Amino acid sequence: MLGRQLAWSLRSAARPATARWRLPYSTSTAPKKSDPLRILFCGSDDFSCHSLRALHDEQKRNADLVRSIDVVVRPSKSVGRGHKVLREVPARKLAAELQLPIHVRDTFTGWDLPKPNGDPINLIIAVSFGLFVPPRLLNATKYGGLNVHPSLLPDLRGPAPLHHTLLSNRSHTGLTIQTLSPHAFDEGIPLLQTPRPGIPIPPDCTLTQLHALLAPRGAEVLVEALRASLHVPPHEPCSPYPYPPRAATAHAPKITAADREVRWDEVVGAGEVVRRARVLGPLWTREGRMGLGGESGKRVILDELSEVVVGVEEVGAGCKKRQTRAGMGYWADGEGGVLVPMRDVTWLRIGRIKLEGSVFKPAETVLLAAELMKSVVEGGKHGQ
Repeated sequence: MLGRQLAWSLRSAARPATARWRLPYSTSTAPKKSDPLRILFCGSDDFSCHSLRALHDEQKRNADLVRSIDVVVRPSKSVGRGHKVLREVPARKLAAELQLPIHVRDTFTGWDLPKPNGDPINLIIAVSFGLFVPPRLLNATKYGGLNVHPSLLPDLRGPAPLHHTLLSNRSHTGLTIQTLSPHAFDEGIPLLQTPRPGIPIPPDCTLTQLHALLAPRGAEVLVEALRASLHVPPHEPCSPYPYPPRAATAHAPKITAADREVRWDEVVGAGEVVRRARVLGPLWTREGRMGLGGESGKRVILDELSEVVVGVEEVGAGCKKRQTRAGMGYWADGEGGVLVPMRDVTWLRIGRIKLEGSVFKPAETVLLAAELMKSVVEGGKHGQ
């Protein structure tokens, strides 16, 4: 079988307009021909919105390729304290703006594919959707389904590849167009993939920046895959290089509140904590682990975190050493923040702390108040 190269022109602020990428894919020597596509697009967030808009633009340019687009979205969910705020699904808002048919589903059980203008859907495309498309629907379409996944599969398969790309401090990432598997998430046939080593990740990259880097490129390569008829069976996996064994690849599970917890006995260095805060937002720990409060175990929110690489002598010369009631040593930096020594000989600076039910205050103020409370409590015990 002959390997061919697909030229993919990408333009971004970080890349000159003349730059061209080549994403290898495998195809037979005989060209494939596709019927006009009646697409059921399943999406949710801003990442999927880029792909939806690109498909709609292609429909306007070439109705012989994309004839119609129906959109499936998940129901809006209540968020915030007390779950009083209803968060609008970005893909639903965009679909309404583009005047596309919208179907709101939280399950596909008992639901049949729509028939735009009386004709059957012949391709399902799911991008950052989060709901498994069952075999019953995939088998009801001529071309099955496609997915845009922001990693070099099979590495970082799962619902949160962008988060885990940054949390694991990867230097490169990539995009994969795969078929939708009737059995499990991210188990489809990879049809198109960024060549290794992949797309360089900028230093100290945030989740927003990585999203902005990959979302428009994923949309472009999805359209290129359709133009090349890669959705037309037989589906042939791209294989420009050996894929790593499954045991050597990582999973990208859903991010939970537990991922934001700092467990001081497990954390190695300040860089790890700062990176997690950059990706996940404000981190938290428990009162007992910071030496605050009693047995309640309330959450302590940590903010304005940074890594400080200095020697012990330098810290000792400019900061005042203190110790929490839990025996955790820290140094007050004289600017409201505190420095906490880490196991890799770096220092974590904490600028602000918020106790559960309170507001953010300078970290030194909160820890000093805890020390005073300790003195009052212990003094009262001695006076009894």
